[in-house]
Amino acid sequence: MKARSIARELALLGISQLSDSNTGNRATHTADSRSIRSAADRPTISINTQLTDKPTTEQLDALLLKALTALGADAQETIETAEGELQRGERLVLESETRTVDKREVQSRIQPAIPLVEAAINRVGETLELLMFTQQEDRKGMMSAKDALKAAAKSVEAADQLMADHDNKIVDIDKVRSQIQDASRTVKTALIGIRKALVPAYLSQLINHENVRSYACDLLYRWIRHWRDIDLLLDDAMEKWNIRRLARVDRDILRLAMIEIIHLDVPKKVAIDEAVELAKRYSDEDGYRFINGVLRRTTDKLEKATTADQGTVEGT
Repeated sequence: MKARSIARELALLGISQLSDSNTGNRATHTADSRSIRSAADRPTISINTQLTDKPTTEQLDALLLKALTALGADAQETIETAEGELQRGERLVLESETRTVDKREVQSRIQPAIPLVEAAINRVGETLELLMFTQQEDRKGMMSAKDALKAAAKSVEAADQLMADHDNKIVDIDKVRSQIQDASRTVKTALIGIRKALVPAYLSQLINHENVRSYACDLLYRWIRHWRDIDLLLDDAMEKWNIRRLARVDRDILRLAMIEIIHLDVPKKVAIDEAVELAKRYSDEDGYRFINGVLRRTTDKLEKATTADQGTVEGT
């Protein structure tokens, strides 16, 4: 995970601590963010009263600390979700061995275990990617966990392939079961080291990293200064829609992307791709598709307006 990607995520979580004078409105889309949802349950800081358009370093630091707390909580919940998926997968595998006799029933029972274990591997991988950035002193341990996840992914892939071939040959259920069990055990081993790394002392290294801290603060500072103007641009591009009708996380992701494009000279494609990745993590499928479309329309309109202005200047 790159420094700027982490900075964007921290900035988004920090922004969730602020009020944009719309906390009472019902959102049209429901955000699927564990950390942002929990943050929304806490009193937010009003940027109209407690923060000026030129926030101090101390105020930005306070927002980053809140963001770090939310990020840690999200990582812990991700791990717990992965553990639940592993447990459900293991239960299905066990039931396929102890509660069924008919071969077709065994296959139908064991098949759902594969995507469960696969989902757990992906969730743990996301958390590990974040920790790889902070755990420089335990790089060996983090690399070991990464290798373990790769091995688990291969085991699941092998099990899935065996099940996919069932039309052409008799499935070796025992082999499928063994592959899934191996993958589950491997992920659990990786989780031991990852859980130890999810402590505040280690996570705090994120905001102590110069590149992460400076870019996150820059995003927060410019969001506080320019979010109203950005909203006007987004509203104009959405035409019959209004940014105030979106879920809070969706509109904040839109704002961050436009701030990067307009005020930080981030290439349009990079900013949109990063916004979509954030939306995949913190919103839902409809949310990230909607965000992608809105950003493309907004930037297209800006480019056309800029071209028209240049033509007018050259013609005078």
